[in-house]
Amino acid sequence: MAAPSRVPELIDAFLAALQASAGLSGVRVVDGPLVSNSAATEWVFVGYDGDPSGEFATASTSQQWAGLGAKAKNEDILLTGAVLVQRGSTAVRDCRLRCYGIFAAVETVVRADPALGLPPPTVCSISETSFHTEQTERGVQARMPFTLTCSTRI
Repeated sequence: MAAPSRVPELIDAFLAALQASAGLSGVRVVDGPLVSNSAATEWVFVGYDGDPSGEFATASTSQQWAGLGAKAKNEDILLTGAVLVQRGSTAVRDCRLRCYGIFAAVETVVRADPALGLPPPTVCSISETSFHTEQTERGVQARMPFTLTCSTRI
């Protein structure tokens, strides 16, 4: 029986690729929202937009039959992710530049293997970002939610 969706495989593959990236050395790459008292100040979340008051949406999909006979379906996946950088100061510029630097490393991972190791036909890309700067009791925080769009067949 075919899997009803490639979302679980995509999350695992994206996490593995990010965790193996030399460009993200020292950055905490995690699966979904994390309850932690970690002192880490640089994060990449897969399946979470980094907003503790948000909707906690991990992914959404749309599927269509790939032809006659109900043999295969085309699936379009929108996977939520985020880069989060926290600084113990109020220096916005440094925090912003580091957030964009980490995001560049995330995008490099996707560009290096747009299929993220999944079977063909699979093509993924970063399709949407937004950027938020917030002053918190711990100092400035930069947050960049992004959407990984993946077109595949199941």
